[in-house]
Amino acid sequence: MGRFDGKCALVTDAAGGIGASVVRMLRAEGTRVAVADRDVAAIAAEAHLPGDLRDTTYADGLALTAMQALGRLDIVVNNAGVITRGKVTETSDNDWALSLGVNVEAPFRISPTAIPLMAGTGGGAIVNVASCWGLRPGPNHAVYCMTKAAIASLTQCMGMDHAHQGIRINAVCPNEVDPRRFH
Repeated sequence: MGRFDGKCALVTDAAGGIGASVVRMLRAEGTRVAVADRDVAAIAAEAHLPGDLRDTTYADGLALTAMQALGRLDIVVNNAGVITRGKVTETSDNDWALSLGVNVEAPFRISPTAIPLMAGTGGGAIVNVASCWGLRPGPNHAVYCMTKAAIASLTQCMGMDHAHQGIRINAVCPNEVDPRRFH
């Protein structure tokens, strides 16, 4: 028996690195998992939900689609993130839009649908992957640090707003990660 037998989860950016490791761990602990990424074909999971988190229609409907595929939704891991390197003076409009869209807007769009679904079944957990650089910024990563600080702050606000519904909302703040170490 696993710690999460009978639970159902949605994991974004599930194709590699942290996301793939989270999927493997959840499944090993008895969780049924829906994976979201641009290419999810190679990931072992109960539901594959390919798409681009910058597509607002896709992001808005992702939690409901996962719940429909799995039968319920207990856990959401908003893992997707892009690293934009450079100073503000070196950041293009495209880098700005990509970073905001994936790092901040996607969790913001997924959560408002996930929260009522979880509340309706007695609660759940949302884990947002922020970064230690969102808490202590480093040089030449202005937009990345800003977006990870935003998700850390959003997580705290959501946690305060929805704890009474039995929903834990936390952020994890990893340091730099070598994705090759997750295979």
